[in-house]
Amino acid sequence: MLVTRWKQPLVLENQGLRITVGSAEEAMNWLIHEPNQRSDRWKHAWHTCRAVHEGRLPPEEARSAVRLAAEGTRQ
Repeated sequence: MLVTRWKQPLVLENQGLRITVGSAEEAMNWLIHEPNQRSDRWKHAWHTCRAVHEGRLPPEEARSAVRLAAEGTRQ
């Protein structure tokens, strides 16, 4: 499996934990452990990461989607 690293990783903070995510595959691992998997932001991030993993979208698309999903978990 080819993993394409993002130019700049995301640093996600949640309940005192700091997680660094640097690819769509790493983001999928983070997303699968998020408790709010029914949110629209989560679903969008998941589908975008899958598309990047399958080579249908550029890697930075997943980074943006994951950033939005992470913002939704802090609310």
